[in-house]
Amino acid sequence: MSRVDTPLQDVKGLPDWVLKGGGGEKIDGRRVLQGVGSVSGILNPTLRRKSAGAQARNDLAATLQVYVAGLNKQYMAETTAGDFSQHDVEQRIQDTMKQVTEATLVGAQIVEYWEHPLRNEAYALARLDMEQFKDIMKNYAAASGQFKQLDANLREWVQKNADKAHDELNQELEKRK
Repeated sequence: MSRVDTPLQDVKGLPDWVLKGGGGEKIDGRRVLQGVGSVSGILNPTLRRKSAGAQARNDLAATLQVYVAGLNKQYMAETTAGDFSQHDVEQRIQDTMKQVTEATLVGAQIVEYWEHPLRNEAYALARLDMEQFKDIMKNYAAASGQFKQLDANLREWVQKNADKAHDELNQELEKRK
């Protein structure tokens, strides 16, 4: 089936950030991290907007911390029976990946929102000003030792769940056999 809608890059008024995506850059001389989220097919405008914002925050969080577990299995065999002109080739390749994103986004804001004029799609841009983030964390750490505890708890959670993620990945692979 061929595509019948207008390609995103051909839409008039499309903000640059929609195609560019998330990552780090300088805006007005300040270092910022950005994340872009999109959703489609949601009729409720409030839910559409909130969902796009949540996806943008997830994209932003992935620039700060992401745990990726991957497994690639390959099997290849070739059998020849007597004459080398008669042979059978088998090949099986499996590629499985699981990604976990977790970050505390203190100071992150949804700074722009855009809806596609021809489709039921919404886009949101999340931004985290790095200097503002550092200042907030300094003040928070000075006011409470909980931030250091939160950081230690996050590290512990990631370590605990890394083994769990590997186990789940292996279970999924076993199901596919």
